[in-house]
Amino acid sequence: MKLLQLYDWPGNVRELENCLERAVAMSPSPVLQPADFPPHIRTVALRALAPNKQNRILPLAELEKQAILEALQQLMATSLMTARALGIGKTTLYRKLKEYGITHGFPCHHPALQF
Repeated sequence: MKLLQLYDWPGNVRELENCLERAVAMSPSPVLQPADFPPHIRTVALRALAPNKQNRILPLAELEKQAILEALQQLMATSLMTARALGIGKTTLYRKLKEYGITHGFPCHHPALQF
């Protein structure tokens, strides 16, 4: 609940409604957890809860890489599910994995890396 309260919801009620519908549809559990929501919403909430680090601004590429890593670690799902959770296409996910060298450190049998 706190995660939803900390996000500004620039798309207003429609964005909140769509986010909740997607989280309910994709969640493996009957109770929604922070991991069920898109990375950008969790990131905003984590920043609001984190101790003030002089509001360091990260480059978009770094934020994107962190979001992909987080999705891979939390979802442990197929590449299609991971791409959907990130709001990108499967081909885009493959390209980003290669671009950021993300396959390093993940076991080859990781389901999200099954291409």
